[in-house]
Amino acid sequence: MALKNDLEFLAEDNAKAHEALNECIVTIADQLKGIKDYVTHLTTPDKILYKPKGEEEYLTLKENLDLIYAKLHSLEEKVNG
Repeated sequence: MALKNDLEFLAEDNAKAHEALNECIVTIADQLKGIKDYVTHLTTPDKILYKPKGEEEYLTLKENLDLIYAKLHSLEEKVNG
C-alpha cells in the first residue's frame, strides 16, 4: 500500500514537473519569437541614409564614413604638410 502511494506521488510530482517545464519552454519560445521579429525588422546599415551639408544626394552609412575619413585625411595632410 505504501509503495503504491509512493509511486502515485512520484508520478503526480513528475507530471507537475513536466507541466512546469513545458510552460517554461513555451514562454522561452514566445520570447525568442519576439526577439527574432524585432531583429528581423531592424534597419541595416546599408538602409540608413543621411544627406550631409553640401552633398546633392543621400549617402549610406558607409559612404558617409568614407566622406568623413576623406575629409579628415585631407585636413591631416594640410596640417602636417
